[in-house]
Amino acid sequence: MSTATGLLPGRHPGRLRPAWITGILAELRLLTAEPLARLRRGRLPLAFASSATVLILWSLHFTSLGTYIVRLISDVSASTPFYLAVVRLPASMYAPAPNLPVWGSLLQVFVVFGIAEALIGWRRTLTVALTATFLCTLSGRIMCYLGPDSIIGLPWISRYVSDTGPSAAVVALVAYVCCVRHAPRTMTVLLTAMVTEVTLLPNLAGREHVVAIALGILAALAVPAVGRLRRASRKAVSAEPGARHG
Repeated sequence: MSTATGLLPGRHPGRLRPAWITGILAELRLLTAEPLARLRRGRLPLAFASSATVLILWSLHFTSLGTYIVRLISDVSASTPFYLAVVRLPASMYAPAPNLPVWGSLLQVFVVFGIAEALIGWRRTLTVALTATFLCTLSGRIMCYLGPDSIIGLPWISRYVSDTGPSAAVVALVAYVCCVRHAPRTMTVLLTAMVTEVTLLPNLAGREHVVAIALGILAALAVPAVGRLRRASRKAVSAEPGARHG
């Protein structure tokens, strides 16, 4: 490759991809290499289990009893009592989402949970996903409480919109993985898509997706800081007996 032009030998300049597309493709290869290797070995238990949960909850909707069970264990909205919303939180992350077909939920969960599970481990994946779902749900309640008179508020009718589905968890995980794996171009695409969504569709889901990006970024910044604090406290504890002895 020529360092002056960035061209591959024998490649016509007009046929080259723009640099930003090449960069995104390189980031995607970096993000998917390990997950694909683990997928071939069948070592993505969280992704498989989460996808199965999405499919089971969707399948239950085809009977009246199943619909009642799904709503009983997973239905959450801003009008749901807070304690009940917390109890239903894990199931609400996998429950059918308004305006999102089941294949969309399955694709989001399997791909993003699988990539995150391979790159950051299943415990951290689940922690980020559940925390983001909880805080996005909480932010939605606050925006509904503020009402349409506030710049960040939502119409009162939004209190009764089902706030279920994996989208908030998925967006937060993508933001988190992009930060810890240094994929700024992919993060820019995600941020642009979410800002465009909330601009064109300023509804509850769009607002929560923007919150989810912020939560993913904050989590990526917080985890190393917490690790440094733990190492510092361990060093202080291990040095304390020697200091007393001296």
